[in-house]
Amino acid sequence: MSSQLTFWIMLFSMVAMTICGAAQQVIHEISWHDLEEYCNRKRRNQTFSRIIDMRDEIALGTLMAQMIATAIFVCCLIFLFLDNRGPMSLDGTTLWAIIGISIFCLILLNSWIPWAIAHAAAEPFLFQTWRIWWLVAGMAWPLTVGAKLMSAFFFRARGKRVEDEDEEEAFEDEILSMVSEGEHDGLLEPARADMIEGVMELDDYDVSRVMTPRSRVDAMEFSTGWEAMLEFVVESGRTRIPIYRESIDNIIGILYAKDILRESLRSESKRRTLEKLVREPIKVPESTLLREMLQQFLAGRVHMAIVEDEYKGVAGVVTIEDVLEEIVGEIVDETDNEEMDHIRQIDNDSVEVTGTTHLNRLNEELGLGLPEDEEFDTVSGLIMSQLKEVPKIGREFVFENVRFRVEKANRRFIELVQVTRVSTDDDHPS
Repeated sequence: MSSQLTFWIMLFSMVAMTICGAAQQVIHEISWHDLEEYCNRKRRNQTFSRIIDMRDEIALGTLMAQMIATAIFVCCLIFLFLDNRGPMSLDGTTLWAIIGISIFCLILLNSWIPWAIAHAAAEPFLFQTWRIWWLVAGMAWPLTVGAKLMSAFFFRARGKRVEDEDEEEAFEDEILSMVSEGEHDGLLEPARADMIEGVMELDDYDVSRVMTPRSRVDAMEFSTGWEAMLEFVVESGRTRIPIYRESIDNIIGILYAKDILRESLRSESKRRTLEKLVREPIKVPESTLLREMLQQFLAGRVHMAIVEDEYKGVAGVVTIEDVLEEIVGEIVDETDNEEMDHIRQIDNDSVEVTGTTHLNRLNEELGLGLPEDEEFDTVSGLIMSQLKEVPKIGREFVFENVRFRVEKANRRFIELVQVTRVSTDDDHPS
C-alpha cells in the first residue's frame, strides 16, 4: 500500500473519529427536553421521536465506529513512520515521536473537539446528523451484539431485567414530553413544569454538581477555644459547621449553631465540651445521585453531609437546601443577604456580580443608570426580562451601553455575571 493512500486513509479515520466522538458526547450529555423544543421549532416532531427510540443503538454504534477509526488511525500512523525504513529502524526517537503524536491527536479528536461540539451545538448537531448515526448503528449491528449480551448478563447478575430499565426510561421520557406539551399549550405554568422536570432529573446528577467545594467550606478545628468558637460561628453566619481534627480531611462531626448558643447561656462549669456537642457526620462519595442524597437527608433527619473524593478526602459539603434548589430554584433567606450583593472589581469598567445583586448597588459601583423595574430589581431579573429565558453559560448581550456576560448558571437561575461598561463615541470626543 502506497504512502499516499495510507495518508488519505489516516485523514479519513481522523474525521470519522472526531464526528463519532462528537456523537458519543452529544448522546450522553444532551438535554432531551431542549432537543424536543429544537425539533418543534423546525416542525420535525417525528425526528425527535425517532432519535429517542434509537438513542441506545446510536450510542453503541458510534462507539464501535469510533474504536475502529482510532485503530485504523494508529496503524496508518505507524505505517507512515516505518515506510521504506523497515522495523529495525524504529529507534527511541521515532518511537517517542509516534507515541507523542498519537496521544495528542487522540486527545484532540476524541475529547477536545467532541466536547466543544457537545457544549456549543448539541441540538443542531444531532438534529442534522441523526440519519448518519442511524446508518452507522445499522452497519455496526454485528459488532454490538456482544455488548448487548454482556449487558444482559450483568443485568441478570443484579437480579434485574433489561426490560425493567427500558420501561423506566420510556416512562420518564413520556412524562417529560407531556410536561413540555402542557407548558406549550398553556395548561401548565413554567415554574411548575420546571419543578416536575427537576424532580425527574435528580437521577441524572450527583452531589458534586450542587455541593459547596472544599475551598469555600467554613470548618473549625476541634481544639478551638470557647470564645474563639463563638466568634467563628457568629462571623461565618452558618447554622452547621464541620469540625475537624488536625486536618480538614478528618471531619469528626457537625456543630449546630443552636447547640453552642444554648450552651453559652449556661455557666462555664456546667457547659458541655465540644466533643459532646458535635453530631455524627454523614459522609457520601461524590458520585452519590441527588435523589439518593435527598432520601438520606429525609431518612436521617439531617441537613448536611460531607462529600468525599476518591481518596476519602473532603471534596466539599452538601445540604438539603442545595438539593431542593435543583427542584424549586434558588432559595434565598436572611442569611444570604451578604452574598446577594456580591460585587468583585475586575478593572475600572468591569465587575463580577452574583445574579442576586441589586441594580442600585451595581449602579453605584460602576456609575450606571440601569432601570429598576417594578417586576425586577436584581441583575438576574434584568437579564431574564430581556432574554425571556435563563441563558446558558457564555451568553452575552448589551443593554444601555452595558455588556452582560453569564459566567455561571444552571437551568433555573443565574449565579454569576460579568458586567462591563461599554464605551460609546460620546465618551471619546474627536
